[in-house]
Amino acid sequence: MTAEALAALTPRREGERRLGETFRTLPASASLREGLRAVPDAGFALLLIPEDIGVRANFGRPGAAALPMAALRRLAAMQDNPSLRGADVVVAGEVEVQDLMQQAVRLDPNRAADLDTLHALVTEVDARVANVVEAIVRAGKEVVAIGGGHENAFGILAGVRAAKSCAIGCLNLDAHADLRVDAGRHSGNPFSHALQAGHLARYAAIGLHETYLNEAMWRVLEQDERVLGVTLECVLRGELQAEEACARGLAHLGTGPMTLEVDLDAIAGVSASAATPSGLSAEQVRTMVCRVSSAAEVAAIHVCEGIPGDGDPLGVGKLAALVACDFIKARQGRGR
Repeated sequence: MTAEALAALTPRREGERRLGETFRTLPASASLREGLRAVPDAGFALLLIPEDIGVRANFGRPGAAALPMAALRRLAAMQDNPSLRGADVVVAGEVEVQDLMQQAVRLDPNRAADLDTLHALVTEVDARVANVVEAIVRAGKEVVAIGGGHENAFGILAGVRAAKSCAIGCLNLDAHADLRVDAGRHSGNPFSHALQAGHLARYAAIGLHETYLNEAMWRVLEQDERVLGVTLECVLRGELQAEEACARGLAHLGTGPMTLEVDLDAIAGVSASAATPSGLSAEQVRTMVCRVSSAAEVAAIHVCEGIPGDGDPLGVGKLAALVACDFIKARQGRGR
């Protein structure tokens, strides 16, 4: 994204300085790797993934492709102040997926041939996301990714693993485990495929809805020592508090690099690909993001699955922006 494009998104007011005015951007003529080297003092790279092909391939409600730009607009309008300085963030821009989206919107997942094509398109998205994430992490920056569909968790894990040269952990705040065993790639199986590919060493999912876990997922949660699931119902029944669930997830992952996933459908009342009237609260999720980000070696956060709609009337873009800010502030608080 160019400085001019970012400026066009940024509202201005006399006497105030907005993040859109102070975010760093990459030199227009430079490659991604060269551009990242040109901003060595920016510790965070904002990455936009404007696609929801995996949601379509999972028979879900499309629209999450619009979340990255809605979140960027909200971020650009926020204040640059001592709590968060825009100069520590470089806007890496969008993963190039528009050509794939143009193909996907014409496909019907209820037709077998179209579904196969959607699966193939998601596999291509995986590769593109992984390449960009690897470059960002190798440049010494932490990834702040805004999706898009939850299929992008796979590419992020693959990219971080390649940069770190080791399998990594992941803590996922989500109503769904996304551990389906389907052969084709979609938004419901990034973690099962990442485990199979060796990108993911240990996985903790917090906020799962018990009634949306199929029999195979129950078996994985009960039998696979690499996987931990804590359900929303455990919290509702008083078996543990939300913060205790978060602590259990961190203990399961142990030390070493990890990613943090925030699927906005975990939050009650949020416009999302699989919206729910009952779930974790926005405040609970933000608290967990702060705790995890300050306590663990988090290489990347991924906020996904929100559907802003025209003008983002429900503020899902703002919520994604707030979660991104929580991550950055918590990481800075660790002495970055």
